[in-house]
Amino acid sequence: MSAMTAAVTAAAVVCAALPVPVLPSVVGAFGPVDGVPPRRAVPDRLALGVVTVAVLAAVGAAVYPHTGRLPAYLYLAVVGVVLAAVDLRVHRLPDRIVLPSYAVLAALLVVPTVAEGSPDRLSRALLAGFAAWLAYGVLYLLPGSGLGRGDVKTAGLLGLALGWLGWPAVALWLVAATMSAGITALTLLILRRVSRRDPIAYGPFLLIGALVAVLGTGWGPAG
Repeated sequence: MSAMTAAVTAAAVVCAALPVPVLPSVVGAFGPVDGVPPRRAVPDRLALGVVTVAVLAAVGAAVYPHTGRLPAYLYLAVVGVVLAAVDLRVHRLPDRIVLPSYAVLAALLVVPTVAEGSPDRLSRALLAGFAAWLAYGVLYLLPGSGLGRGDVKTAGLLGLALGWLGWPAVALWLVAATMSAGITALTLLILRRVSRRDPIAYGPFLLIGALVAVLGTGWGPAG
């Protein structure tokens, strides 16, 4: 059984990696807003491919041996890499990616919910998604928060995914996202790479925090 599970996991990771050749085109399709020039070039195929495959492999290993979880979290991994690349380049988390992903992810989470026989996990996921959206929405409204509407919507999506794994996963995500953002911002300020007034994309830190949470909790039973 373990050999079959490992084979299914490996096959799922390979299938999830199939879109890698077109990911640079997807990233490049989203330009900056208000005429602001891109802050970075579109990542080349090799770099984006290596990152995507590494994230997929890590997520696949994290949710092993729960193969029912693979579709949802591998999908989130691919979408997360694309969103992070777009946000780093043009400080956007496009609605055309984020909003449809709510429906896709919710549908994919039905698979492990049924397979593992715990309908309460799906209701908790919906609650966590709403709570994350609401919390970041309030932060967005605070003067000087530095958050954008895309961050709020992405937080709701990630709350949905991590809420299914349990409240500890949500807590780990929030701590990891906040710490990684704070440490990075402080380092850039010390090195004088940015000033206090320079905007810093927060989406990648939300996504890094989510990856940390999946790696830390994806293998176990939902809390």
